[in-house]
Amino acid sequence: MKIAIINDTHWGARSDSQIFLEYFTDFFREQFFPYLKENNINTVLHLGDLMDRRKFVNFNTLNTVRSEFMEPLLREGIVVHCILGNHDTFYKNTNDLNSVNELFGDRYSNFFIYQQPIDLEFDGVKVGMVPWVNSENREKTLEYLKNTKSNIICGHFELNGYEVMRGLPFDGGMSDEPLRRFDMVLSAHFHSRSVQNNVTYLGTQYQITFSDLNDRKGFHVFDTETRDLEFVENPRKKFFKISYDDSQDFDISKFPFGEYKNAYVKLFVDNKTKPYLFDRFLDNLYDVPVSNVTVVEDFGGEDEIEEDVDLSLDTVSIISNEVEDMKELNQEQKTKLKLMIRDLYMESLSV
Repeated sequence: MKIAIINDTHWGARSDSQIFLEYFTDFFREQFFPYLKENNINTVLHLGDLMDRRKFVNFNTLNTVRSEFMEPLLREGIVVHCILGNHDTFYKNTNDLNSVNELFGDRYSNFFIYQQPIDLEFDGVKVGMVPWVNSENREKTLEYLKNTKSNIICGHFELNGYEVMRGLPFDGGMSDEPLRRFDMVLSAHFHSRSVQNNVTYLGTQYQITFSDLNDRKGFHVFDTETRDLEFVENPRKKFFKISYDDSQDFDISKFPFGEYKNAYVKLFVDNKTKPYLFDRFLDNLYDVPVSNVTVVEDFGGEDEIEEDVDLSLDTVSIISNEVEDMKELNQEQKTKLKLMIRDLYMESLSV
């Protein structure tokens, strides 16, 4: 038996951006659902953060989630087991009031929502499902992890020392000690794919911020017979880096502008010897149209850009590198400051 695993779908991300809503929908309509049908998969695990907004819902987003996600699942007879993530809960200290129950509970007979840890069994394989751990359910969750007979755990964990973003370990989260006895731990929450000890952070199905530029995105399939976890890559990208150089032969007519429709682009100007050609290049990008273009150009002035700043990185990574170079802070202070910056940045995207 094969089980598809998704997580951190974040419907309504980027302030309910229509562009991102269509980008998410394209993934499910063009890749995810056809893959399930082709491979005869009728069970899906969702590991939390179904919705992006914790406090309210945009009705256009809700309508799209129902018509492009919930109803196809029901129509195709696909059973979904869904735990809660931190973005699904109205309060941070309890799972009782949550958007998933309020929006979809009792509406879909194939969609099961779990607010507390539970053991499920698939083809003889016991899988523990662990929703967002908070102050109210922490003791019960730890007791569950101590006593469960499941040897595979699926959760929405915030683990200390694991990468919250590429190259940025999280500080102040839950210890992984209660998870060490299990054969496999699969977790949502952190958006970059990573493996550490027996824990695999699955990452997101698609790009959501520029931090995802160099990450491979996709979903996972678990085989209950072989216990293998397969990664199915999503080739669709929303963020791109382009290098511009017209110092040698450069044929603007051969540039694949169409590939950047509705994309977010960072344009790095390595050489600009023909200003008119560069303006035409930009005009062609905007005509595609792209969603946003950020031009990064160094004119060679001493006060323009420090040589050691890697502008190919996303905003949070650039700031984090600057924080790391602050000699007046100790490592604990640096980590807390970087996490604060990251949280403020992520919060700003949801305003």
